[in-house]
Amino acid sequence: MTTQFYASGAGDRLVDADLLPPVVQALLAHEERMLDSISAGVDVLVEVGSMSGLHLEWAVRRGLGYVGVDVVSRYVAEGRARLADRALPADRYRFALADAEELPAVALPPGRAVALFPFNSFGNMDRPRAVLTALADSGLPFAISTYRTDRDASRRRREYYDACGYTGLRVTEDADGVRFRNDEGLDTVAYHPSRLAEWFRAAGLAAEPVEFGGFGLFYVGAPTGSPLAPA
Repeated sequence: MTTQFYASGAGDRLVDADLLPPVVQALLAHEERMLDSISAGVDVLVEVGSMSGLHLEWAVRRGLGYVGVDVVSRYVAEGRARLADRALPADRYRFALADAEELPAVALPPGRAVALFPFNSFGNMDRPRAVLTALADSGLPFAISTYRTDRDASRRRREYYDACGYTGLRVTEDADGVRFRNDEGLDTVAYHPSRLAEWFRAAGLAAEPVEFGGFGLFYVGAPTGSPLAPA
């Protein structure tokens, strides 16, 4: 991830509701439904790559605590301002300025927590394997929301980035996945399921993908050996 791309505001267009094509709006609505499907017994949502709180309102509506984790200080400041405006209790709602690799050190409210990597935030991280190691070390069950890597999914991604005004897009595919870049700093990858399965095993994680929203994949998992890990 090019942190400066997000720190400068160039990445804000990726979540600007006025720019999102209908298929992406539908994907995000379905992402919330996927969250609903795993929320039973959960007390705290830990959103990794949260920006200023992509799923904060989802957590508040369901009475869950929330921790937003982001490496961009501007997003964390905006998120904290949202919490203050809502007068949400600091013991249950907070933002942490931290890299995803620092997840085990992030202080969490009491209760059963689940880590969410929303809207392909995982595909924007520089060292995905190190992030998975940190995720395993955290002991948290998790969900990773990303994209399929077939031609149709890549077409829809391109239409999305075009709608957000990113020009000079370059798309490459290799053994890891399908990557979109441009000179402005956009750099986002959807990893092939086979590659993620390999990385999950190496990190000591177990996860299973579920297709959603027409071109998304939602991985649900936990550290290997956890009672919450997929069989």
